[in-house]
Amino acid sequence: MTNSPFAEERVQSVPFQTSGTTGPERTTTMKIFLATASALAICAGGAARAQEVYDLGEITLSSTKAGGATPLDRTGASVQVITQEDLEKADETTLAEYLARQPGLSVSANGGVGANTTLRIRGLDGKYIKVLVNGIDVTDPSSTQAQFNWGGLTTANLGRVEILKGSSSSLYGSRAVGGVVNISTIKRPDEPGSKVTLSLEGGSYETYRAAAGITYTGARGGVTFGIDRITTDGFSSKSGAGSTEPDGYRGTQITFSADTMATETLKLGLSGYALDSEGEFDEFLGDGAPPYDEKNSTKTRAIRTFAELSAGAVDHTLSFTYLTTDRVSSSNGVDTFFDGERKRLDYTGRYIASDLLTLTFGTDWEEESFTSGTDSGSVETTGLFGEVLYAPTADLDLSASARLDDHSTFGSHVTGRLAAAYRLTGATTLRAVAATGFRAPSLYELYSTLYGNPALQPEESTSFELGLEHEFSAGRSLRATAFHTRIDNLIQFVTLTSWPLPFTGQYQQVPGESRTQGVELAAEWAMNDWLGLFGNYTYTDAEDATGARLLRVPGHDMTVGLTGDFSGGWSGNVNLRHVADRPAEFGTVMGDYTVVNAGVSYAFTDNAEGYLRIENLLDETYETAAGYQASGRALYAGLRASF
Repeated sequence: MTNSPFAEERVQSVPFQTSGTTGPERTTTMKIFLATASALAICAGGAARAQEVYDLGEITLSSTKAGGATPLDRTGASVQVITQEDLEKADETTLAEYLARQPGLSVSANGGVGANTTLRIRGLDGKYIKVLVNGIDVTDPSSTQAQFNWGGLTTANLGRVEILKGSSSSLYGSRAVGGVVNISTIKRPDEPGSKVTLSLEGGSYETYRAAAGITYTGARGGVTFGIDRITTDGFSSKSGAGSTEPDGYRGTQITFSADTMATETLKLGLSGYALDSEGEFDEFLGDGAPPYDEKNSTKTRAIRTFAELSAGAVDHTLSFTYLTTDRVSSSNGVDTFFDGERKRLDYTGRYIASDLLTLTFGTDWEEESFTSGTDSGSVETTGLFGEVLYAPTADLDLSASARLDDHSTFGSHVTGRLAAAYRLTGATTLRAVAATGFRAPSLYELYSTLYGNPALQPEESTSFELGLEHEFSAGRSLRATAFHTRIDNLIQFVTLTSWPLPFTGQYQQVPGESRTQGVELAAEWAMNDWLGLFGNYTYTDAEDATGARLLRVPGHDMTVGLTGDFSGGWSGNVNLRHVADRPAEFGTVMGDYTVVNAGVSYAFTDNAEGYLRIENLLDETYETAAGYQASGRALYAGLRASF
């Protein structure tokens, strides 16, 4: 029995047509990453320009291409910012679980840690979301729809996460229809010096995590390096009677970034990402017959090098990124091999005409390819873009951007965006955005022998949003945003025959306009100087052009919680998430569920603390994807220290 792509996250992978040989062996190893980071640390140690002016450790994804940090009250787009301190207090193991309690975001997973996991922004799933780690696009070009698997990414060694919501194709090209998630790793010290952070954790399902982060700031630049390892015996991903075989996971992730001032006007930098993982999974149609065990392994290597030059009135940035992925899916005694590759070259120029006007322009080129058995394909895309930021008054910020993408298969596509932020008062900001976007079919959707469709055409989208934010006082705020996105010619997987086996299906176009629309509400309220209340609610109405609801998109998603910093070094938090009104999935009624997570920590010193956290405190039985159960009550304890 082969895995079936009933939905975008059917299991860990959908096999391409197999062959008896693997793809080309990758020679890049973890040792190369370690050696590169060490060499850059030496380069960063000399004396030159002050590092606080050039701090790569805080990569900021603003809602523009202008570079630098844009104050949130001066951007029309919705940007959710999560800090390193937020993540250190998180009650969840993976970043996806933490993101699930943010407004407008939802997650579905085919099991526990390491299982195939999809993030959604305002009802739009992973194929519409670009994911960056230290500036590197880490979406997998060999996956069914060129998306990122969130299952193994924990909260360790992350410094900042920014979620840009809404169509951003005019800034980031194809696939950025739902938004962009930009992740930067642990931040460097503000002053020259070094810092080492260590953490250890153990708990339910024989789960163990260890992480180490090393950061260094010199006079000419700096380095960040992080490594984390997680192992778990897990639990059975498949739900239902008789599903007792646990599905374990082992993963090691390395990230680094470094930069140095070569001259007074030229900065050179390098960042990297590496992942080695092995996991077990259960197929959508049930476990394979003994002695077959469903397993997969993933090896990802990525590197980005860049140069930033200040040349008079114009700032220039040139970068090159290279990513490879090697995956093996083992099911029913058959190994299926997936190899993906991405090369990308970017140039961006910025001209600050005045305090009121900034012009940004640039071009980029990208080549993606995949091979799996006898299946293969490649595509090239060349883009040109421009953006204007204009502040006609002290209270109004306007932006306009346009982009031309020339796709080697589908020709030229033009996208654009208009955004405005108007500060009605010093405490109230009104935002508005109108944008268009497009998503070209993935290589798998086009060229898979089993499920592909070379007749597919790109999806095109139009989106609008209107938001209002009011800050009552420090730590007390309220935000409301209405959003609407229409997608023409949505691509969905259509089951042709499912019984009797063999299973067959194909990716097909859904003619007409599909839509996702709704409202986000979010609030924070500092009750006093040691206790805070937060909450958010999202209503989402998501349907394809036939009126069928989009799978795994909840109609109602609500989170409320409390955080407290008590005397004597104690702190704690608790959050409750309630999900309701999900569409039936292949005949399975998806019930409502409520999950409570809680945690408490104690600071032994200013630089060391111990913590205890509980996931699913009420031991709720629930599924985020039909047929796949989530974790029951789980207890974890850990230590964190820095020096």
